[in-house]
Amino acid sequence: MLAIFLCFLLSAVTSAYPARGPCTGDCWTHDPSMIRRESDGTYFRFSTGTGVNTMMSPSLQGPWVDVGRAMPNGSIIHVDGVDSNDIWAPDVHYQDGLYYMYYVLSKLGTQTSEIGVATSSTMEPGSWTDHGIVGIPANNAYNRIDPNWITINGQQYLQFGSYWQGLYQVALQSPLHVGSDAPHQLALNSSLNHRIEAPFLYQHDEYYYLFYSGGIAGSYTATYPVQGEEYRIDVCRSTSGTGGFVDQTDKSCLESGGTLILASHDQVYAPGGQGVLNDRDLGPILYYHYYSLAAKQSGGTGIDGYLYGWNELDFSTGWPVVKAV
Repeated sequence: MLAIFLCFLLSAVTSAYPARGPCTGDCWTHDPSMIRRESDGTYFRFSTGTGVNTMMSPSLQGPWVDVGRAMPNGSIIHVDGVDSNDIWAPDVHYQDGLYYMYYVLSKLGTQTSEIGVATSSTMEPGSWTDHGIVGIPANNAYNRIDPNWITINGQQYLQFGSYWQGLYQVALQSPLHVGSDAPHQLALNSSLNHRIEAPFLYQHDEYYYLFYSGGIAGSYTATYPVQGEEYRIDVCRSTSGTGGFVDQTDKSCLESGGTLILASHDQVYAPGGQGVLNDRDLGPILYYHYYSLAAKQSGGTGIDGYLYGWNELDFSTGWPVVKAV
């Protein structure tokens, strides 16, 4: 009887989330940003890596092909102790005939970080013009990493942040530079070492949804971290997009609120580093990286173990829910 109960419990846990979308070709990714090119519909997927890893595909499913480095000569930004080729967390959007890529140079585990921006008319590797730092002032309250762009009522903003005092937002004077207003806080998890990061703000109907990654990210091994403390994807929402974010229980996301929408299941271990693509064919798509559970159980394979995952999103209840493809 106990065996039957355990089998039922395991089945319930593994079926808590629908299957991810298929991927063929090169499915490696880390902190992805995905966008569809306006001219021909080609999908691009950019990732943390040397010069910003660039993948191309005719569809979400693939076949994905590694086409090289977006910025083969690295960044023009100088950050003490950081290789200018080691570029993190790209965020790409299209605006007025140009693609903008926000990116990060950072010394791991410190606030020694800068956010930069580059532009391209095609997104092809080597076509990006680097404009250097966007000018977010240093502050011991936040870390200047994980940028994400949005426009709200005609005003452009960057969301950013990781650990320290959580997630912040700053108004932009132009796509290339911040304005004079100080960054303001959007979300904070007060537990442990404030481990939330990778904000991504997405508008659907009357709400702005703040997706972010919580938990521990890393090159996972068979024994690290404690089960349930690994990466996951949470969300809060707001009607203004500039504050007042709450979770599904109406708890403020400045007071450790947050609604879980995707966690480890089946072979998907520690999903995070997410974004949302409003796909012209399928509608809102949640994309993310995850770690193969089999890779973790075998002892871990470092960053080589990260893979690309995606699911459709259903907003019919007013809150995003991942769907099977």
